[in-house]
Amino acid sequence: MKPARLLADTLILVGLLALVVRPSAGHGAQGSHAPDNAAAPQPKVTSLMQQALAEEFTPGREVLVHLVEFPPHATLERHWHPGEEFHYYLEGDAEIRIDGRPPIKGVPGTAGHVPYKAVHTAVAGAKGAKVLVVRVHTKGEPWRYVAGEGPGKP
Repeated sequence: MKPARLLADTLILVGLLALVVRPSAGHGAQGSHAPDNAAAPQPKVTSLMQQALAEEFTPGREVLVHLVEFPPHATLERHWHPGEEFHYYLEGDAEIRIDGRPPIKGVPGTAGHVPYKAVHTAVAGAKGAKVLVVRVHTKGEPWRYVAGEGPGKP
């Protein structure tokens, strides 16, 4: 399957999930995947799905779906993912700052994309944000690495 088709199928999945995910629904395991910094507000990350993709379709890949809830003015540390990341903004606003690229201004009803291994951060606005995040991810890898860590260390 061509990369453009994979991207199109992933974006369709994001749209379908946005229709069925209710922000108050308590699906999946919960947990904060943020640094130990009690002074700064950190997002809540709820895992909604982890599904391996067919090996004959796209070897070594899986899809991760997370609901990320940012408190007002929360800022994530700079990090990267071993996969492609797609966002659908449900509530509030956030800015995704990707090294070497223009920022993504996420508001409800919009979508964004962070390329494979791109180092980035997220900054929530005054009302915080709820974001549905879908990743086409490398199986066996953590869902994220702090910038400067991990294989290849981007």
